[in-house]
Amino acid sequence: MTGAITTRVDLSSDRSDDIVVRVRDLRTAFGDTVIHENLDLDVRRGEIIGLVGGSGTGKSVLLETILGLNTPAAGKVEVLGYDVHDDVGSLAVVSRIGVMFQNGALFSSLTVRENVEAPLLEHTPFPADFICGLAELKIRLAGLADDAGLKKPSELSGGMRKRAGVARAIALDPELLFLDEPTAGLDPIGAAEFDDLVRRLRDALGLTVFMVTHDLDSLYAICDRVAVLADRKVAAIDTIAMLEKSDHPWIKSYFGGPRGRAVQEKTT
Repeated sequence: MTGAITTRVDLSSDRSDDIVVRVRDLRTAFGDTVIHENLDLDVRRGEIIGLVGGSGTGKSVLLETILGLNTPAAGKVEVLGYDVHDDVGSLAVVSRIGVMFQNGALFSSLTVRENVEAPLLEHTPFPADFICGLAELKIRLAGLADDAGLKKPSELSGGMRKRAGVARAIALDPELLFLDEPTAGLDPIGAAEFDDLVRRLRDALGLTVFMVTHDLDSLYAICDRVAVLADRKVAAIDTIAMLEKSDHPWIKSYFGGPRGRAVQEKTT
């Protein structure tokens, strides 16, 4: 871990205004296949929270449900105090959240700057020259050189495309940033640099970050808490130090296995 100063949230707080994502009694299913049952989850303002789970536990399904992209069979999802599966609620939060999907989901026919400008053009009344300047600022905040804004996504490396995706995700100054496997496909150095970027953006912009990941290094480096999907629900949510003590079979195997022990040794 780096020696950077990091903002930490008060993990003991349970005030309702500190909860920016609240999931209660969630049930998601596709046909007869039940993915989640009686799932509860709270995300606290200002934290970086990681979501982990085995293959098929529905990590991406949960992310999409929180974003309002997937309609649950039962339960309720509130983001920033609004029901995201209500038309009014979804409209109320759309400009207050940013999302970076795993592949960046950039428009291939547009330059990076044009990709970042797209949400600004859609959701703000600012003139074109002001939007251009804002887009260039977001590109720099994401750690890209100025000339990256003039390039198409196909001209960028995988790591640069992810940063471009972050630049677009923070275009509207969101309160919540959702990241889907942000370090997947990156080499260890690139992944560590991306972790540092996420932490710096959280601290500088006051973001709350919800991150779906399988990257143990990322979990140890930047997450305040980790939520574990198992048994069709959030089986545990806590700091890594507490999860390492869990007797749950999957959690014990995940954090206490060879890879988990290797990361523990690096961070102690």
